[in-house]
Amino acid sequence: MQQVNKIFINIHGHRQANNIQEWVMMNLMAKDYPPDDIENGYYSVGMHPYNVGKVDDRDTLNKVRLATENPNVFAIGEIGLDKSIKAPLDHQMRIFEAQVEIAEFADLPVVLHVVKAFNEVIDFMKAQKPVVPMIIHGYNGSPKMAESLLKAGFMISFGEAIAKEHSKIVESLVAVPVEKLFLETDEGDLDIREIYHFASEVKGITMDQLRLQIFENARASLSRFSELF
Repeated sequence: MQQVNKIFINIHGHRQANNIQEWVMMNLMAKDYPPDDIENGYYSVGMHPYNVGKVDDRDTLNKVRLATENPNVFAIGEIGLDKSIKAPLDHQMRIFEAQVEIAEFADLPVVLHVVKAFNEVIDFMKAQKPVVPMIIHGYNGSPKMAESLLKAGFMISFGEAIAKEHSKIVESLVAVPVEKLFLETDEGDLDIREIYHFASEVKGITMDQLRLQIFENARASLSRFSELF
């Protein structure tokens, strides 16, 4: 338990851990799979909406399937829907649905990139009822939408936006129970421990309580993580 007490789970990052207390699941776009250092870290792999229409669908989805066979791949992601880009939403949806099917077959959780399409992913969740954990990463929506996502069965991850003064995201963080919560660095500069510090203050609990709960969230949500600890 002493070792567990020291771990800060970073559910979504773009770099290796920068301190011995950090456990990070690094994001890797499927088109770049496999990296040379695949054995030196833990990854989520997926076809990002940004790549829809820019890469071959079949080849890239096959890379996602292949990635699930590697024990260092812990999740499918980041995948999802993004209305701020030019790729047609129906094309994005087809790729998204295909990857959730891959995740279900492999019994791996899904890390979601969602921009201006929360209602669509909620509708998907209600219609398809995936059984693998679905984690919204880098949440930046309203408390009301957070509650709708939680009701639909999603877990929610927050990044360094919660550290910004007067951030409305703090209100959303308040609305998310710690049992449904993850924290992340994404592409930001803050140390994951700083993000935990801000989150623990907002939630009114100690850093130890927060990191132990998020550790348990990881064990419950990431099947391959539970094999490590």
